[in-house]
Amino acid sequence: MTINSEMLAAVLFIVFGIVAVFLGSAYGFDSLSQPGAGAVPVLAGVALFLLGIAQFLNAIRAARGGEILPAAFASGEFRPLLLILLAIFAFAVMVVPLGLVPALAALTFIAWFAQKGGRRWEIAGAMVTTIVLMVAIFKYGLGLPLRLFGAGF
Repeated sequence: MTINSEMLAAVLFIVFGIVAVFLGSAYGFDSLSQPGAGAVPVLAGVALFLLGIAQFLNAIRAARGGEILPAAFASGEFRPLLLILLAIFAFAVMVVPLGLVPALAALTFIAWFAQKGGRRWEIAGAMVTTIVLMVAIFKYGLGLPLRLFGAGF
């Protein structure tokens, strides 16, 4: 049986539901009459998990019934997916030690190659625009204590 888009979405619901229950339980559920801080994440996680199970069973039933479901990924879609995930990971790893500007530059640079047909010179414009907007919004607009560059700057 091949993994189709319905099954993949169901697995994502199940995984996110389990993660929400796990993380929410660390905040304390308490009781239903006086719920704690972890009650909403735990209940939302359980709901996601149950919806994921229902969707997975529905996808299996549809596949066995001969219904044609779209494939989860075409062979050419893995490169953009991996590049976007790599860009997000690079940002997360770089933002604290190197600062916001280098992390945004790396994010934009890596994510740029996920698209097809983009001109190389456009990356500079996208990078400058992203950096200026994100610094304006998060550093100055919201006043978040983010360093723009690494230590000493």
